[in-house]
Amino acid sequence: MKIAVAIPWSSPFIWTRFSEAALQVRGPAGTEVRWVFGRGWCPARRHTDAVEKALEWGADLICFFGADQIPPPDLLEKLYAHFLQGRIPICAMVPSRGYFARNNGSKPFQPLAWRWASTPFVDGKFQVRPYRGQDLDPNMIELIPVDGTTQPVHMIGSGCVMFHRDQILAMKRPWFQEAIDPTTYKRYANMDTRFVWRLQEEGGGQAWVDTSIKILHLTDMAIDDTFQNRFDDWMDPATETPETEIIQRTVRGGHENGRV
Repeated sequence: MKIAVAIPWSSPFIWTRFSEAALQVRGPAGTEVRWVFGRGWCPARRHTDAVEKALEWGADLICFFGADQIPPPDLLEKLYAHFLQGRIPICAMVPSRGYFARNNGSKPFQPLAWRWASTPFVDGKFQVRPYRGQDLDPNMIELIPVDGTTQPVHMIGSGCVMFHRDQILAMKRPWFQEAIDPTTYKRYANMDTRFVWRLQEEGGGQAWVDTSIKILHLTDMAIDDTFQNRFDDWMDPATETPETEIIQRTVRGGHENGRV
């Protein structure tokens, strides 16, 4: 069984923390793992290029993973175990950057994924209609709780998703495409979520998300005077965890926050 870990990343600079963590990721027993990088002028092209390289190599399973994320060492082992149990596509959640107010009940930096609400009612009437987006149909979807369980998921970003080659080959090309508002020429940030939805609709199979998998999302921070009171627990060595140590190094900047 061949597993390709596809990294849609064209910059010559890569987060040091990603590189350090990626080198520790174990390949599942009985599999051959290869990491491939997708190149191109936009996210859609980079994702497409990564898939093309994975298929050319003969990958049976393809796993997207962002180079601005930190994987746990057992990431592929856990995803592959789900595949053996018939749960494919299988995903993991990635913390969001910032706060998305339209997701009622979500918290800042919360991992976000959604499923269809069991009772999408509007004004007391059950609605059967195409989903038009969160702004128009917020009652039709609900947030996936991060409770350590594995759950069905309908919409999730592609920061960490494993699927079978037959599933993407069943999809109509282009597999990925940018959506642009022709009046403002701004790009809608929905390419990856739409891909996971199409992966189910066209490729077949119910998508699942393992909420026990912990992935860290890297970002630069501009330090201001509010930071002095944000992280008081760091002054207590008893509360330090590997996660807080990583954030500390990111905030410090300098060569510890450098890229290789």
